[in-house]
Amino acid sequence: MALPSPAGLALATLLTSGVALWPMASPARAQPARHALLIGGLGGSPEYSADLLQYLTQAHAALTGPLGFDAEHVTILAEPSATEAPVVDGVANAENIRSAFALLAQRTTPEDHIYVLLFGHGSYDGTQGRLNIARRDLADTDYAELVDALPSARVIFINTASASGPFVAALSAPERIVVTATRSGTQRNRTIFPRFLVEALSSPAADLDRNGRLSMLEVYRYAALQTASHYEAGGYLATEHALIDDTGDGQGSRLKELRESPDGHLAAVTWLRRPSATGTGALLTATRREKEDLERAVAALKSRKASMNVDAYYDELEGLMVRLARLAVRQESLQ
Repeated sequence: MALPSPAGLALATLLTSGVALWPMASPARAQPARHALLIGGLGGSPEYSADLLQYLTQAHAALTGPLGFDAEHVTILAEPSATEAPVVDGVANAENIRSAFALLAQRTTPEDHIYVLLFGHGSYDGTQGRLNIARRDLADTDYAELVDALPSARVIFINTASASGPFVAALSAPERIVVTATRSGTQRNRTIFPRFLVEALSSPAADLDRNGRLSMLEVYRYAALQTASHYEAGGYLATEHALIDDTGDGQGSRLKELRESPDGHLAAVTWLRRPSATGTGALLTATRREKEDLERAVAALKSRKASMNVDAYYDELEGLMVRLARLAVRQESLQ
């Protein structure tokens, strides 16, 4: 059954129907609290230890600065040689990592968003992936158990280390976003991805659609694209290919696969930064919240496309796109 594009249908319906604007949204609910746990593994050399500390420091500055995280909600664990740094809260070992997750479980609610970022060297034994930390390493399945114990439905787990690919299958779950620097455990070379991942947290260039917001999908796209460009510019064969999974199917998609993949829709509506609502008034704030709710509904629908009847899918998508088009008109009238 050939159909016009859903966006075109929605716009045509709006322009020709003469219908009234969509009913006003209810008052905006509070934004979810955001928490972050950053873990830096063993550097193995003074040079790489310095790089890891720089990643942690820059990520902390971005999270607590332009991204607006409460500094009390950001915890950093690092290798023993880095514990004197002002931003580091303790040694990254199994005991402290478990304690940090236990504290998150106590401090967070199901509505909160939790970001877990891993930096360092990874390893893979043919079955499990690990981040190399002081004393005994934790496996990907250990991290999965720790994340499963959190009350928050929305967890963003990012492993920027080498051999991080197996973390996708281990951590994948509904309402969870998993990003890895490599597509498999056999990509063991030191990764460039963390440099650009951290850069994406503060660079205006990472806001790819220039709307003043920064989504997890934009962070992934920027970091993956810059990583690929780094190898191409140097004439090197790429030894890492980042993955993102946010459908819970444990598969993960590379950047070049996103156009045809169900992955990326939840990440597209998970915001690290929103424009300030100061001075816009309660009505504009409410419409922005309604827009985010509709975008989430579209993302959820797209993730179910493969299992739906084609006509039912496009009928539902058209309805959502009509509502988004109406909402855009209402937002413009409030500007």
